[in-house]
Amino acid sequence: MLRSVCLSSLLGLTVHVCFAENAPPPPLDKDQVQGAGFIEETTIPSPSEIFTTLSKGGKPDWSSLFRKEPPTPHRSRPLIALNLGARIADGFLAAEAQDPQQVKNVSMEIKLLAKSLGLEQEFTGRNNSIAAFADSRQWDALDEELESVQGELAAAMNGQHDDHLVTLMSLGCWLRSVEIASAIVAADYSVEKAKALRLPGICTFYAGQLSSMTERIKSATLVAELQRRLPALDALLSQHPETPPSAKGVTEMRDLTVEMIALITGPEK
Repeated sequence: MLRSVCLSSLLGLTVHVCFAENAPPPPLDKDQVQGAGFIEETTIPSPSEIFTTLSKGGKPDWSSLFRKEPPTPHRSRPLIALNLGARIADGFLAAEAQDPQQVKNVSMEIKLLAKSLGLEQEFTGRNNSIAAFADSRQWDALDEELESVQGELAAAMNGQHDDHLVTLMSLGCWLRSVEIASAIVAADYSVEKAKALRLPGICTFYAGQLSSMTERIKSATLVAELQRRLPALDALLSQHPETPPSAKGVTEMRDLTVEMIALITGPEK
């Protein structure tokens, strides 16, 4: 199972997957997702990788972190891409909670967001297989399917020359994953769990990607605000290997990512 991806690989993806009508699309394999190579040595852990690490010491209350509010409609494509990534992370959360109905609810929200970006066709087959895996409680297969979803949507965005949307989708997924993970660790802190939140270099990577976007995108209120907050998050995630985030640091991490996700999911400004 692919447990981490390189964002720079997704930015360069040119994979096209074909499948028979009504047949579930095959999962993207590691070579397909990473076939474009590494532009930078920055590996982004998948939500599943982070969440699985936190489950080793007992079963956290994942369902307490389901989002209760209905999705806020947005018109801005960059904002939709950020929300799409965050919803993909919610799919991994629902899988970790082993809640079939929540998985299907999130999958339908992903489908609507993909449709808003003109990518509904790329997701339709995945939506069907996600529901099938949830109903049959094949959680590992579901994780693989969600990883394939992100890779396949990235490939479609790349094909439309929307590389910036790939970055924003990945950023939304990663921020929501850190929000969930830091909330779990903050609720029952231990040094071992906190080690999962040592994620150095990723904020710097995303900040650089945002800086390279067009002036119109990077000066947008939300994108500029996310970039302004990334250094503070980086300071909390980039601890020395032998000193994982403290309980106070994890709480600060949770609060900061809660604010950043609220900006992404809130009303458009």
